Amino acid sequence: MAAASSVSRLVVIIILINVGAKSDTTISVTASAAAGLLSSPIQLERKALLGTGWWVNNGATSGNYTSNHCKWTGISCNSAGSVTGVSLLLYENDNIKGELGRFNFSCFPNLKSFKIHSNYILSGSIPSEIAAVSMLQTLELPSNNLTDLFDNHLMGHIPPTLGRLSKLKILNLSSNSLVGSIPSTLGHLKRLRSLDLSLNELVGPIPSSLGHLTELTFFNIYSNRINGSIPLEIGNFNFLQVLDLSYNKLEGPIPSTIANLVNLTSLFLCNNSQTGFIPSTLGHLNRLTSLDLSGNNLVGPIPSSVGHLAQLTTFDMHSNRINGSIPLEIGNFNFLQVLDLSYNKLEGPIPSTIASLVNLTSLFLCNNSQTGFIPSTLGHLNRLTSLDLSGNNLVGPIPSSVGHLTQLTTFDMHSNRINGSIPLEIGNLKHVEDVYLFNNKLDGPIPPQLLNCSRLRALSLSNNLLSGSIPSEIGKLKELYYLDLSQNFINGKIPSQLGEIPSIDTVNLCTNNLYGSIPESLRKVPSLCVDGNNFEVENSPPPHHKKIATRLVAIILPMAAFLALKFGFLFVRRRRDKKVESAETGEITKCADEFAIWNYDGRITFQDMIEATEDFHIKYCIGTGGYGSVYRARLPSGKVVALKKLHRSETEELASLESFRNEARLLSQIRHRNIVKLYGFCLHRKCMFLIYEYMEMGSLFCVLRTDEEAIGVDWAKRVNIVKGMAHALSYLHHHCTPPIVHRDISSNNILLNSELEAFVADFGVARLLNFDSSNRTLLAGTYGYIAPELAYTMVVTEKCDVYSFGVVALEVLMGNHPGEILSSSSSSLDKNIKLIDLLDPRLSPPVDQKIRQDIILVSTVAFSCLRSQPKSRPTMQLVSNEFIARNKAPMQKPFHEISILELRNQEMYLVD
Repeated sequence: MAAASSVSRLVVIIILINVGAKSDTTISVTASAAAGLLSSPIQLERKALLGTGWWVNNGATSGNYTSNHCKWTGISCNSAGSVTGVSLLLYENDNIKGELGRFNFSCFPNLKSFKIHSNYILSGSIPSEIAAVSMLQTLELPSNNLTDLFDNHLMGHIPPTLGRLSKLKILNLSSNSLVGSIPSTLGHLKRLRSLDLSLNELVGPIPSSLGHLTELTFFNIYSNRINGSIPLEIGNFNFLQVLDLSYNKLEGPIPSTIANLVNLTSLFLCNNSQTGFIPSTLGHLNRLTSLDLSGNNLVGPIPSSVGHLAQLTTFDMHSNRINGSIPLEIGNFNFLQVLDLSYNKLEGPIPSTIASLVNLTSLFLCNNSQTGFIPSTLGHLNRLTSLDLSGNNLVGPIPSSVGHLTQLTTFDMHSNRINGSIPLEIGNLKHVEDVYLFNNKLDGPIPPQLLNCSRLRALSLSNNLLSGSIPSEIGKLKELYYLDLSQNFINGKIPSQLGEIPSIDTVNLCTNNLYGSIPESLRKVPSLCVDGNNFEVENSPPPHHKKIATRLVAIILPMAAFLALKFGFLFVRRRRDKKVESAETGEITKCADEFAIWNYDGRITFQDMIEATEDFHIKYCIGTGGYGSVYRARLPSGKVVALKKLHRSETEELASLESFRNEARLLSQIRHRNIVKLYGFCLHRKCMFLIYEYMEMGSLFCVLRTDEEAIGVDWAKRVNIVKGMAHALSYLHHHCTPPIVHRDISSNNILLNSELEAFVADFGVARLLNFDSSNRTLLAGTYGYIAPELAYTMVVTEKCDVYSFGVVALEVLMGNHPGEILSSSSSSLDKNIKLIDLLDPRLSPPVDQKIRQDIILVSTVAFSCLRSQPKSRPTMQLVSNEFIARNKAPMQKPFHEISILELRNQEMYLVD
């Protein structure tokens, strides 16, 4: 985090605590208190030090205890021998325990500095006598178990009495649970140089009285709920070097007086509600090295005056509403390393002056309205590790000069109008791990040079005009786990080497001109889609079956042929027409294709179903849904399938019949690793049923609500369940034409196999999304999972599924339905609720760092999907890509301290 990095640059971090001392506290010692003690003030100090027991193993008792205490470890004295400083690091093996109250502050009138690091040995609270030490300038007490310290559990309000510590130079109350407003009395601390109130729950405005703190060099209120506008008086901080007001609720324009902070090196105003234009006076802050205004509502152009900020290393304005073109003066940032202008409304070409940023390591211009060609001068930025120009209107070819960007790890230009072939020079990117060029107009073959990128993990070239074959050398990409070449004109056979890549997890080759057979090695890939090609049909039914659907003992046809005859659906797959025998007339007609049913011989008879279920006896029933019951059936071959039978009383009901047909129709068209497979069906006026692959573990809902089974679903498996759901929904929304909205994503409709892999099921209420119609519908779905906008708009969009996905994702982590977490009214609780407190208590808290980061990512994604405004939710494609990329920087704080509020704030990069 920006705030964390800012703090780490401080030479000293001082911690002062909520003491609430009374005004009449004195430092004198009464006669009764001094009875039995040594009479000299110096001896009294020595006695008080011994009384703590902290110097037992530090030389105090190695000889006479009255020896010179000024020579003890961690003790500093003035010329008179009075203690002025205490700095001690205590270890558990010192056998030191107890409370901080053992140290009698009232005995040390000349104490200026007090620092105790105890590795969480000391406990209790800060004694109120500390306020009587009028000389105290430094109080540092990190790494303890005290109840009111920096990075501890300090609660309540900041006491106004802190304003009496007139000599205080550094005040740090960060990382606690402080509430209420910032006391205006803090403006009395005119010697204060550092004020850190970050990571609390403070509300209200920034008091204008803080403008009196003219000696401040560091001011941080990061991650609170501070609102109102930034006071004009902030311009009085003439010596300020670091200003961090990010992650609050500040509104209004950035004040022009901020230009007075001529010594400022770091300015963080991100993730607020700032409005208005970017002040042109920002150009006066020519010592700035870090500028972050991201995540606000700023409008207008980037002023050309920013070109005066020649010392900048980070320039971040992403996720605003900034328009206009990128100023040419941006080329003046000679030291710039990170430039992020993504998610704005910038237009015009990418300026050629950007080539002057020779120290740039990250360039993000994605999701704007940039036009024109990609500058060939980008090749000058040979220190780039991340390049993202996606989601614009860029045209022309990818310049061959990108081959000079040999340090790139992420190369993203997807969703533009880029044409031409993929440059051969892309093979020079030896460090690249992720290449996203999908949704463009690229043509020509996949260059074999691309396979020189041996570190490639994710490659997406889908929805282009690529031709030629898949290079057999693709097996060289040993780290590849995601490959999407769908919706192109790629031909030839699938090389068997593709399925032999050790880490391969997802392969999407749908809608191409591939032919031949599917290599056996590829069938083992967890997420595989090869639909819409010209593969040989395997296990097709023999030709002697005739007039089969008119009798109750009918053979159940392969699905596409049956649907083509019964419902009039045609499946165009760019292959030769095949003659199909009519199920009703026996006549030979033409169907555009025959559906290949994997792992199934295509010859299940109705009689098999009767015998396997003993005429649908209740003992074989494993569940009952909205319009049918599900049975477990073992076929004569030994294969176990699930059979969903429409209730007999409902076979005449139009709505149920339509749901049945809808599910058969949709599942016959889609094929994805995480979508339940439909093997066949029977549609007869006396009996209707669907035959699915059998899922041994049943529904996610039942697994999570059975303690023994839930404990068996560890954190890694839970993360994979969420990822599987995301990939399936991304496929439905973005790889099906027209897109399919499920409309009933819930834990009841997520099935788990014996390996606890997730499969989306129950498409009875799914809807084909027609962008030329209103998509209005009757309310459908499961209570508790339905997107809020459906209650008043009744308009179906893919964002309805996104919301439901977010609910289920949280349910997977929590072990039960998230309930009130979904309510916007619960947002006030966000800071009090830690992520670790949400996690299913039946599992031990995660300890593996990778799993922790995965849980943070799942949580972050889930909260972004639960936004009340549909347009502010991410697409499932973006969510799926986030799980694939896994390249987000980890949160810079301990796992057990991460709050729900921080997770909600962390998801700005997921804005659709």
